[in-house]
Amino acid sequence: MRLRIETALPSALTELPAAALADALGGPTLFDLRRAGEPPLFVSVLVHGNETSGWNAVRRLRSELVASSAMLFVGNVEAARAGVRALPGRPDFNRVWDAGESPEAQVANAVAEYVEPAMPRLAVDIHNNTGRNPPYSVVARQDADTLAAARAFAAHALFATLPDGFQTGRFARFCTAVTVEVGTTDDPLSTDRATSFLRRQLAASPSTQRPADDAPLALFTTVARVTLSDDAVLVPETQRFNFRTAPAGTMLAKRGTLTAHAADGADLGELYLRNHSGTTLLKRPSVVAMYTGKIQAARQDCLCYFLEASPAGRGVAPNSTAQNDVRSAHSRSPRTMGVGTS
Repeated sequence: MRLRIETALPSALTELPAAALADALGGPTLFDLRRAGEPPLFVSVLVHGNETSGWNAVRRLRSELVASSAMLFVGNVEAARAGVRALPGRPDFNRVWDAGESPEAQVANAVAEYVEPAMPRLAVDIHNNTGRNPPYSVVARQDADTLAAARAFAAHALFATLPDGFQTGRFARFCTAVTVEVGTTDDPLSTDRATSFLRRQLAASPSTQRPADDAPLALFTTVARVTLSDDAVLVPETQRFNFRTAPAGTMLAKRGTLTAHAADGADLGELYLRNHSGTTLLKRPSVVAMYTGKIQAARQDCLCYFLEASPAGRGVAPNSTAQNDVRSAHSRSPRTMGVGTS
């Protein structure tokens, strides 16, 4: 696997579905469509091969892309051919953007090193998710420009600093960067959301990019990542609580073992989870996000996250009692694992 760099985006290429790109491109490809003197918009699609709405939006917007100053990264085309998040035995392409010796990590580093000197005005990484969630953004900074970009996409945003190696975390070191989670791949509105957001960003200039600061934004911080045992049985109905407060007693698993850990590895299971007759229930009212009813997706990444409202957002008050409990758990627990983004 090596990075291919092209300076044109052929119209014939954008006629192809994601599954056909591996044969057409041969591997991950960065299209450098910059115009002299104009900071580019960086767009990333197919970092996960089965998340195709971003590429479908690019297909719709080919003429706008080539007429603008832009850079387009088309990522895991081999996984896209197989219709999977990542090929078996290969690392997750959204966990390798900091360091590593894998071919995926080397490609990711090459992309970041190529793009950084171009000083993008905004970097957008487009993803689908597997659970029923409202559209939301993921950010790695809470400065005004980053929150404005998140607000321009949706009313919900998630601040995440871990796990190491997600693309937006790397790009946030040198430019405004945001991940947009547009919905499930089987929802036609997911491509519509990606298309609308990209169209507005392509039409914007650096001076007009930031929307009004009084637009609502519910900003959350990830406090726990929930993983599951191999024998777990999920509760698809729990998806209705994504980005909402689920009451105590909400069933998270019909069978099996769940664990909850914070960013520093603190074990938060005692705070959030309780067992009852073989089921796992929510111990306290908690904001849930990204709960999925698809067992394979949960095993590949995680079952869900528990969130707390951030004071940098508007319209959601932080739960100071829960935050204090989490801080206390951090002080008691050894480091084991982190939390993250899709």
